[in-house]
Amino acid sequence: MIFAFFQNFWLEFLSPFIAIYGLLRLLNSNREIFFWTGFFIGILWFYWVSFSLIYFGFAYAIPLEILFFGFAYGIFFRICGHFKNLILRSVLLIGLAFFHPFSFNWLNLELILMPGIFEPDLRGISAVFAGICAFYYFKKFKILWIFVCLIFALQISQKNANFLPFEISLVTTEISQDEIWNKNNAILNVRENLHLIDEMIFKNKKVIVFPESAFAFYLNNENYLSEILKKKSEQITIIAGAEAYENGKIYNSAYVFDGGEMKRYDKFILVPFGEEIPFPDFAANFINELFFDGAPDFAKAKKISTYRLFDQNITSAICYEATRPEIYQNNPKFVIAISNNAWFIPSTEPFLQKTLIKYYATKSGATVYHAANFSNSEIITPKKMWIKEFLKKVKF
Repeated sequence: MIFAFFQNFWLEFLSPFIAIYGLLRLLNSNREIFFWTGFFIGILWFYWVSFSLIYFGFAYAIPLEILFFGFAYGIFFRICGHFKNLILRSVLLIGLAFFHPFSFNWLNLELILMPGIFEPDLRGISAVFAGICAFYYFKKFKILWIFVCLIFALQISQKNANFLPFEISLVTTEISQDEIWNKNNAILNVRENLHLIDEMIFKNKKVIVFPESAFAFYLNNENYLSEILKKKSEQITIIAGAEAYENGKIYNSAYVFDGGEMKRYDKFILVPFGEEIPFPDFAANFINELFFDGAPDFAKAKKISTYRLFDQNITSAICYEATRPEIYQNNPKFVIAISNNAWFIPSTEPFLQKTLIKYYATKSGATVYHAANFSNSEIITPKKMWIKEFLKKVKF
């Protein structure tokens, strides 16, 4: 998938074939190769997770966390390679997409089919592994068998993208994580946000969407600012990320100011080890006390948040939520997502996040309006058929 990182049309075409060749070499390898493959995939896929330790005062532990991911996924792959039967190995590798340790679901081999001509789903990846198995099980016409199976992996249809029927502005910010919670910077950011709102009102935009943590404080307790935003929302709908404090609990929230009113939509799916410790209370409390000065986990909403905007149904997603299948399970037409990627910059995390969002948009048909801090804000639509894009490019 590394070639797809460069956003080049022809490299995207080559990317899945290189990944398929890698799987072909892996599937018939010994158990030690399986371990080391998982080890380096764990490191290269997830090294960036450790960067957040800088902001908790544990920068020294970054190498240890990177190695943890390496050894964890090395063990997972080693288990997949424990059995010599290639079909069973294939099933177990495909099954990694359904294995979410601590509810963390970012490793999925279907993602290698996101660029290029293949369908990034269970059919596509199963056909790929069927071709690889055929290569080893049949003594004659090996390449032909792979070719036939890959035909069944081709993307044969695409979901048409839908777009909101009004002008919407997605704000991109570049506020580093060590500055975002500084009180002096927070005041400057408020002024800049209000200036942007006025600018979009002047340009007759209907909606402006700010990233997660655009207002770095408990916005529900800032009555003066809330009244200003309510007033401005009579001219433009404002969507912004900020925390909320209520009844002794902290929430990560998306605020919607519309028609002079303020509504809050709290995050439902929290980041494991970032916003919640996915252990029983006694263990979570011990870890929070030991590493986070006793700070409690974030509280969460009772369900996924949806709201109406100019007669359109909108599903709300905050950062990690936008990469979770639960957000897309009812095939929403529109998702408005907000993220703060400053935790992990510089790294490949924004690219992986975008790939996952596009993956779920492709499966569900959703159009995702994504506003982010420290990565591009953009509209993410379902994957288009590569062959159609090719024909347009060569003007057949």
